[in-house]
Amino acid sequence: MSEPINLLGDFQWIGIILIVIIVLITIILLTKEGIDSTKVTAAGALAVSLLYLTLMDWEKGFVENLGFDEVPHHFLEALAQTVNIEAILIIFSIGIIVAITKGAGFFDFVSLYIVKLTKGDPKKLIVALGGLTFFVSMFFDNLSAIILLGSLTVVTCKQLELNPEPYVLFVGINTIIGGLPTPVSSIPNIIFFNLYPETNITFITFTAYMFPIAILFFAIATAFFFLMYRKQLQIKVTEEKRDQIGRINPWSGITDRKNIWKSIILLGFLFVGFILTSIPGNPLDVALTALISVFFGLFLFKTDLKRYLREGVEWEMIIFAIALFILMGILTAAGALLPLTDILTEILGTDPTTGGLILVAVIIGASGLLIAGFLNSFSAALIFSYIYQALELGVATGVGLWIGFVLSGNIGGALTPLGSITILMSLEILNREGHRISFLKYVKKMLPLTLTCGVLGVLYSIGLIALGF
Repeated sequence: MSEPINLLGDFQWIGIILIVIIVLITIILLTKEGIDSTKVTAAGALAVSLLYLTLMDWEKGFVENLGFDEVPHHFLEALAQTVNIEAILIIFSIGIIVAITKGAGFFDFVSLYIVKLTKGDPKKLIVALGGLTFFVSMFFDNLSAIILLGSLTVVTCKQLELNPEPYVLFVGINTIIGGLPTPVSSIPNIIFFNLYPETNITFITFTAYMFPIAILFFAIATAFFFLMYRKQLQIKVTEEKRDQIGRINPWSGITDRKNIWKSIILLGFLFVGFILTSIPGNPLDVALTALISVFFGLFLFKTDLKRYLREGVEWEMIIFAIALFILMGILTAAGALLPLTDILTEILGTDPTTGGLILVAVIIGASGLLIAGFLNSFSAALIFSYIYQALELGVATGVGLWIGFVLSGNIGGALTPLGSITILMSLEILNREGHRISFLKYVKKMLPLTLTCGVLGVLYSIGLIALGF
């Protein structure tokens, strides 16, 4: 059991307390409506960095609590190492690819095609929109997915004179579920995939572990929405409306049909590139593959980078991510997470047993729902990643538990509107359309689904552990 670091006497405890207070204040402010999350998080990161620098032995903290092998002599250089560059690069690259394909009209085309195929049948439509969201969220970040598909869902519901509530909520939930299968599809996945290369988890092996449970969650969510919104989904479509839908031409809004095929080629290039990163000896990693795909897309569409640097890149999201990395990095370096990591380390012991791993999986699964649900999944994932790193589990004993950490960081985001930006945006879209859903109403509606998925996530992790993974 590790001992708390002894840095500058009593000042270290003052520093830890002040840092924890500032982190908590930052998190509370992030839950308030109308707050600029980027500015708040950046201010919090700056404040804890200054406190840590002045009140604590920052070099020792980076070594003992963040596991740095060698700490730069300059504080800013050390601070920069708390930022996961691969994660930032993936967010940057995927944002540009989304902008390129969106500008080509690809997602408008796909949504119209779905409406035409389902003929406006409410049950078929909700499954199709959820399935499209699931697929898009596998390769694009959740924020891009809800921006693209949330608005398209509302437009579709208006055209078919349907209540948008079940459809928009189902799309929002599936940005989280669809974000499970690949290491580039959600912030928690990106963080865990890039922090632990020593576990030999490749793109394909990650997907092999996560895809089955994601499909199960999708099936459960579909059944849940069919039950919860059975009245809204039993509406019969008139023959006149069917005829109108039958006359829809998905190509009508496309100025150049070649752009649709180019979008398919670009997305195929991105997908194949991700698959190839799993080949042993391949010098390309997921982040570099995403960046290469950006330049391929710019070449394919014969456009310039400057336009998409202005319009496509989610700069606020990137700054928010960098600030949050620093905020949670300093929280960990200061030793604030030591009590929890000590408890888990004590449970596991020096030679982790199956029983110990299962107990930790249950603790993480239970606490993960609450932490991610009220803290937000990004912050929870960072905290979990530092805790997992402190446990020093190898691939032979820790993959099943590692999957449990990843699932907790994702699923908890659906517990409350605070847990995920996509849920917040889903509710905002509905509010704009006059279908207001309060915080408590959302929690009451989605709590059974979230708890079911949370329990299944823990059982899945336990199953992998029991099988020796």
